[in-house]
Amino acid sequence: MIPLTQNEILDILDCSMQEITNRMARIYPCKQDSSPSGDVCTVFTTFEGGYHADLTLYMDTALLTRLTQTVTQSETVSPKDIEDFTKEYFNVICGHIVARLFQTAHISSRFCIPRFYPGLHPPENADNTGSFYCVLSYVSGSNERAQLIHQLPPKKPNKGVSNYGEKDHDRG
Repeated sequence: MIPLTQNEILDILDCSMQEITNRMARIYPCKQDSSPSGDVCTVFTTFEGGYHADLTLYMDTALLTRLTQTVTQSETVSPKDIEDFTKEYFNVICGHIVARLFQTAHISSRFCIPRFYPGLHPPENADNTGSFYCVLSYVSGSNERAQLIHQLPPKKPNKGVSNYGEKDHDRG
């Protein structure tokens, strides 16, 4: 297992988000500091195994609708279609992240089944103090917005493997 830096993790997240969105729907999200509109959907998962983190994606409903329409090749999509597509889309992004973690640092990890919520649903561990999180913000060419929020759990005071996949023998 090779330790990863915070910047390497962010690069894996960013590349995965952009590559999968481009590949699935030919939409090119650009990194830009911005927040999604008030009309958003949330999808969430937890990574386990050699890498522990929570990952939350907020996306404007308009962007998710357009992604769903593009992939299904249908102008008319239902809220259930959007939910099903969003979970599968996030599943593919997370699978790409897991593959990149292994290719880059030989970290074996898995993720839980993504959970979908209409509206803005804060990350489950948002109230944990001492946890590290970062936000990657994106805007599409149609000014639709998305945010990918990566959150590490608070450090545990036992020996073992840290959140970045590095062995940590210096902890209490």
